[in-house]
Amino acid sequence: MPPELNATVLWSYLADVQFILLAIAAAWTALIWQFNVRESARHAALVVAGNLVVNVIFFMTHPVFTPYYTIPVAMLSLWTLLFATLRPRRQSVADNPAFAQPAKA
Repeated sequence: MPPELNATVLWSYLADVQFILLAIAAAWTALIWQFNVRESARHAALVVAGNLVVNVIFFMTHPVFTPYYTIPVAMLSLWTLLFATLRPRRQSVADNPAFAQPAKA
């Protein structure tokens, strides 16, 4: 069957747990993009956003609803966002106390 938008399929996705996971991933992506200044976190948010958009468009346009179709992409997105959020900032050599220069008189 060719891809189409079907109200029954869309409503099935909205009423399922998949929608909650996708909404959390989308909100978290927006928050990282808006408030995180680390470049690596912003790159991860951009990749996750693209992944979510492509997968949601793909599965929402197929006329068959299956309760587990978008779970893998939602969980992959959530794990990626978690690690992008928790990744520690790199210290530069100047910020590291082990490499502090002695004061010259």
